[in-house]
Amino acid sequence: MVNQTDKPINKILINFHPDLKIESAIFNTNSESKKIDQEVTEISLHKPLQPGETANLDFKISYHWSAVNGHDSFNSIIENGSFMRISRYFPTFGYQANNEIEDEEKRAKFKLGKQSELKKLEAPEVFKKDFITLDMTVSTEKNQTAVGTGDLVQQYIKNNRNYFRYKAENIPFRFAVSSAKYQTKTTVYKGVTINIFYHEKHSENVNHLIENAKITLDYCIQNFGKYPFKTVNFAEVSSFTKGFAATAYPSSIFMTEDMLFHANIHADKDQDVINELAGHELSHLWWGNSGIDPDDREGAVMLTETLAMYTEMMLYKKMHGKEKMMERIKVHQQIFDNEKGLSQNQPLYKVTGENTHISYSKGAIIMVKLSELIGENKVNTALRSFLLHNQYPKKPTSLDLLKEFYKVGPNEAVNRKIDILFKSE
Repeated sequence: MVNQTDKPINKILINFHPDLKIESAIFNTNSESKKIDQEVTEISLHKPLQPGETANLDFKISYHWSAVNGHDSFNSIIENGSFMRISRYFPTFGYQANNEIEDEEKRAKFKLGKQSELKKLEAPEVFKKDFITLDMTVSTEKNQTAVGTGDLVQQYIKNNRNYFRYKAENIPFRFAVSSAKYQTKTTVYKGVTINIFYHEKHSENVNHLIENAKITLDYCIQNFGKYPFKTVNFAEVSSFTKGFAATAYPSSIFMTEDMLFHANIHADKDQDVINELAGHELSHLWWGNSGIDPDDREGAVMLTETLAMYTEMMLYKKMHGKEKMMERIKVHQQIFDNEKGLSQNQPLYKVTGENTHISYSKGAIIMVKLSELIGENKVNTALRSFLLHNQYPKKPTSLDLLKEFYKVGPNEAVNRKIDILFKSE
């Protein structure tokens, strides 16, 4: 860790995840060492950490679940098809607003005052050097393959276990791993290696997934810019994992068996779940998992989930025609209409993370309307420019994206319509 501020730091707050056991943890500076054994620890340094100075935290954590105490269904550590969102369980530094008590009566009892509010969209822009270079080595059983985050650079066997080393440069603090007795199908497409890791009995959708990945890569590279890795990995994980159908990490996309690999995609001719999941998630390698990392404020999910929904819709149109895409938009209109009365209504450009019916469904509707208003090519020109001008370490906001849409708008009258689309509730 580096003190990137211009002031000495004499106290550091370190938080460990409550679901994991701290086996050992030592915080080291050049002049002292502090042992940590609590979930939340405030360290007072005898000698302050000066600007530019570094410190290290060496730690070992473990996780164990049983039939008695249950398990975290957002991950699953099982015999075959494990999945772990490792970065969510690393220690965090400083005050964590996400851990605040939400119950107002409890807050009043402990005299905690008002809960922290999400940063306003109009707050000053942020430049923050918080990307990482990831170098992860994962060991697993000898008959299993571990799929990590980044490109695979080394593989070996030691002490009767398989080891896999993955590396990625300049990515957000976001990494995960799966492990299973995988069958693998690999193809190289325009310089990008596409790997599909799947259960030996779940091969039915693999070829369709590869073709979808090719179409998605073509569309995104042509319209948004270069793919940032050498490989793209699609890995099947057990449906014992709950809370998502598919989730994207830098270079790797993890998908549950029941939603994609072992789903009957031919049963419903009006729905292509491969496109909805694979196309959407692969587009996240442009929208939020590599070149840009939006600031945590109002409207942030418009730059990730809404843009992934737009890409998904354009791919759907490319593969199935505009009429079929508009049928999908009708479904999203129904989802939005059903949900909007049950939660706070927000304009898309200020949407917050909990309102997925706005960021996903309303977002898809509005982006398709935008493509009809100014043309798909102009939307994509704006998106490419947005990616180019908002690279790390800048933390872009939805206002940055709106500026790009205004630039390609043919006149003020159209730009007023763009304003209405994104700013009206």
